[in-house]
Formats: sequence, structure tokens, C-alpha cells
Amino acid sequence: MIYKHRQLEYVLKEASGTFPALLLTGPRQSGKTTLLKNLFSDRAKFISLDESDIRLWAHEDPRDFIQTNKPPVIIDEIQYAPDLLTYIKRRIDDDRTPGQWYLTGSSQFALMKNVSESLAGRTAIFHLLPFTHSEIHGRLYSSWDSWFNSIKNNYPDDEDLGTVLRGGSYPELVCNNSINQRIWYDSYIQTYIEKDLSLVYDIGDINIFYKMLTLLALRTGTILNMSSLASDLGVSVPTVKRWISVLESSYVLYLLQPYYSNIGKRLIKSPKVYFLDTGLAVHLTGIRDNEVLLRSPLAGQMFETFVVSEFVKNFYHHGERPSLSFINNKNIWEVDLLIERGTNILPVEIKLSATILHIHLKNFNLLRNVLQGLDDSNYLISNRKEYIYMKGTHICYWGSL
Repeated sequence: MIYKHRQLEYVLKEASGTFPALLLTGPRQSGKTTLLKNLFSDRAKFISLDESDIRLWAHEDPRDFIQTNKPPVIIDEIQYAPDLLTYIKRRIDDDRTPGQWYLTGSSQFALMKNVSESLAGRTAIFHLLPFTHSEIHGRLYSSWDSWFNSIKNNYPDDEDLGTVLRGGSYPELVCNNSINQRIWYDSYIQTYIEKDLSLVYDIGDINIFYKMLTLLALRTGTILNMSSLASDLGVSVPTVKRWISVLESSYVLYLLQPYYSNIGKRLIKSPKVYFLDTGLAVHLTGIRDNEVLLRSPLAGQMFETFVVSEFVKNFYHHGERPSLSFINNKNIWEVDLLIERGTNILPVEIKLSATILHIHLKNFNLLRNVLQGLDDSNYLISNRKEYIYMKGTHICYWGSL
């Protein structure tokens, strides 16, 4: 499989010259192992805890495991043997030479708890999600701001939106056109539930959990209503809340939080829910045709999910935490994204339409009536292929993301 360079390479190289340990987290099959091998295999031995005999060795004799696998070393899927972190901490305390320990993990919540207890101050933590759209096309940028400024450019990529939304962004699907997408996603879901969730979390009834995944796919890009989900599934709200936390911590979902401010009591205070891979979301809905997808009532939600996930991924792949929110005034008007950059706030709207009318810009004016500190310009991501500037708004094509 051809290796495609990742945006995060630059940050990882820099951190490896400063920190004794690097931890790379992200969903299963996002390319964590491939990335670390590509960057550091010339200097570090590789060992994977995904193999049952290796995992058993790490569990039963962690001291011998660490003594045998001396640094520099890449340890894959560290969440399967969290006790190793204590022994790694001791080795780091004895030798703080940068670039000795390279760790990957797929389950953020349990893993981060162990890391914070064992390796606080000793490790640099990064997050690798599936490909960004710009990574797929070989466009890498020195900073998040450089990437954001580039979306005003016109790129000539002749892409079909339905193919992009349904095809998803996992490396194996992007780099290997011969893979049967339906079979791959079915296997991915089964592996995710049976390995990541069953080994790390106690999720209870797997069938109901899978049903919730499907319901969430149908609701991606909407306000999260846990009471409605609980009612549809026949489980308690705390169960739904815990399951969604699991999906969020394993990078299947992203919860976009509402903007909080003293600008009124009419603001929606629940988050919006997004899948971080539209291919997975579309697969769960049962849609198997590009044209059917783009004509379905879900087209707008999937398009919004794609755009929001691109912003989330680009933050993470530049080594930053996403500084994103949205604002909804009791469903009277909404602005899809507010991006905080220092004291500046960039307002972004997302419209599937290729024809942009003045009515599409009205929410920006409503927002500026109630919120201070906004950037001088607005941004609208649409299906219009040519960039234009209209009434203070940069109207950008999704293909430029």
C-alpha cells in the first residue's frame, strides 16, 4: 500500500527531539502504526501488544518485557497492557533522553487516565484521526492557520461529493481502491466492538449498542437528545450517556459543544453530534449508492458532518486541541461553527447548495447583533466550485478543505 504523508509528521518529529516519550492515540485503523514506523523505524524496534502472546508476556512479566525491549522502541496498542506505563516511567526517570519511547493507543479514556497517573510531564500526547481531505491530495501546511487560509484557494480536483462522503477517510480505503467498502466497514465495526470495547469497556448488550450506533448515524449533524435515544433503545439515559462517552473517547464521534456566553437565555445548551468519518456514518444508514445519498434527506447532515470533521482533524493533525463550538438561538437561527483563535472568533456556516443567495448569509448578521469579538470576515463552506467574496463573506468550495 502506498504511503501518504500525514500532516502530524512535522509535529511528531519536533516533539521527539524534546520529550522522552510520545503517545499517539486515535481510532483503530487511522494509521498510527504506519506513521510511527515510517518516521522512527530506522532508530526504534517495533513490538505490538495486539498479538495475544506478546500481550500475555507484558501482563505476566512487565519487568522482563521492558528489559528485553530496550528503548528506543515503538510499543503498539499500549492500552492492552497499561501496567507497562509504570515501568516505562521508572526507565524515563533514570534516563530522560528524548525520543526513547513511542507508544500508540486506540482507547482514549482508559489510556489517558493511566498516562496521566504514570507519565505526566514525561510524554507528549498527539491524536491521529483518519485522513484529512488535504492529506489525501498531498496538501500539507505549516500550521492550522495556513491550512485555513488555503481554503479560499480554488483547487481543480474533480471529485464527486457522493463518493467522498460515502468513501470515508480511513487510510486502507483511501489507498486501496480494490477493497470492498461494505465488507471493510462491517469488519471494522465488528472488530471495534469485540476488541476495543469488550477488552477495555463494559458496554453491556452489544446488540443494543450497535442499534444506538445506527440511530446516531441517522442523527449525525443534529442536536444530541439523549432522552430520545434512551427511549428509542429502551435503556436508561445514564447508559446512553456512558455509551456516547465511549464512542467519543474512541474517536468514533465528536461532540461539538455550544458556545457559552451571557448573551441571552435562549441559546441551545446541548451539544451537536458528529461522526468523524462520513463513510462509517453512511454505511450504518444502509445507503450504498452515491446518487441515492445526495438525494436523500441525510445529504445535508452528511455534508455538514464532513466539513466539521475536516476542521476537527486539521486541529488535531497540527498538534492542537479543537477550539470549536456552535451557536443556536432556540432553533430560530444557528451558526454552524465558531472557531476561537486567541481573542478572535471566526464564524463559519455550512451549506450544501451550489447556488449561494443573500438569505444564506442572514445568520451571520443575526450573530453579529449579539456577539462581540468576531473576525471581520465570515466564512461559508458550500458546494459552489468557484471561490467568491460576497457581503463580507468568503464563500469557499468544500473541495478546497
